[in-house]
Amino acid sequence: MEPEVVEQPRAPRLEPELPNSTEKVQVKEPERKSKLNIEELNRIEDEDVLDKMLDRTVDFEERRLIRNAMRELRQRKREQREKERDQRLQEMRSQALAGRAGHTTETTTTQSSQSADGSARSTVTKTERLVQVTSRTTTMESSYVKRSDTGNSTFVQTKSSYSSSAKKTGSIFDREDESASRQSSLAALERRQAEKKKELMKAQSLPKTSASQARKAMMEKLQKEGGSSPNPAAAGTAVQRSSSFGVPNANSIKQMLLDWCRAKTRGYEHVDIQNFSSSWSDGMAFCALVHNFFPEAFDYSQLTPQNRRHNFEVAFSSAEKHAECPQLLDVEDMVRMREPDWKCVYTYIQEFYRCLVQKGLVKTKKS
Repeated sequence: MEPEVVEQPRAPRLEPELPNSTEKVQVKEPERKSKLNIEELNRIEDEDVLDKMLDRTVDFEERRLIRNAMRELRQRKREQREKERDQRLQEMRSQALAGRAGHTTETTTTQSSQSADGSARSTVTKTERLVQVTSRTTTMESSYVKRSDTGNSTFVQTKSSYSSSAKKTGSIFDREDESASRQSSLAALERRQAEKKKELMKAQSLPKTSASQARKAMMEKLQKEGGSSPNPAAAGTAVQRSSSFGVPNANSIKQMLLDWCRAKTRGYEHVDIQNFSSSWSDGMAFCALVHNFFPEAFDYSQLTPQNRRHNFEVAFSSAEKHAECPQLLDVEDMVRMREPDWKCVYTYIQEFYRCLVQKGLVKTKKS
């Protein structure tokens, strides 16, 4: 017989319990900090501290409490500033009252009346007291005393009134004494009037010269500087044309140069110089002016006003070649513009005139 094998019971296998996937794992949240205390926030007197707390917190309720605390802090500071300002104003008023002695004027008026039968007598005494505390504050006190005697009895009636007026002023920094400012302004006005009177007396004391004497003195000075002139009429004309001490102004120079151009181009066909703009638009005036001094440079009779470009080229190149006048004007610009700029034309004519003077072709008064 085979021996029986007795199976011993096996120990149960312990397996770790895994959480069910369907069940949610609850994670404990960190305990939230306690809410801010309103009283603690109100005890904070530094706005920067509240501002830093507002930046650190993210809770809506805490931010609201901090903002309320900041508003209340600003309100307290504002009230404190107003209170201090009122105190300073009160101190200044008290100092002004103590420093300036008030001027008092008292007036008393007494009127007496008696009944027709002589049994009653009435006396009215009126007292007015005017006190000027400052230049801006005036106080008036009035009292009425009525005394009536009827036989053996006396009746006394008293009445008082009080009024005060003050002018409106600006800020406490603008409170100046009006009487002092008025006196200073009157003194300044008197000084200015005295100075004007002094200047007027000085001008009256100077020797008076007529217009003819002044003109004669200026002519004598010109004769001393430039030598005596044999022709007095010419000297008078020169003085009349000059603006100051024989120096012509810009308008007279422009007109003289325009007259010179008109005289040098007189007799040329298709040329009528009236100004420095439209009279030079077709180039014929330039050609006539250059041809007057250099007739061998080109044949003027072959030119026509319709060929504007050719006229400008001939005039500018001939002036540069024979008079050494630089081409300050551009041919393309002159062709493109219907009426050239008078300043450009005036400048070119001045340069051309200067070059002619250097070559001795034009004589001036100095030469």
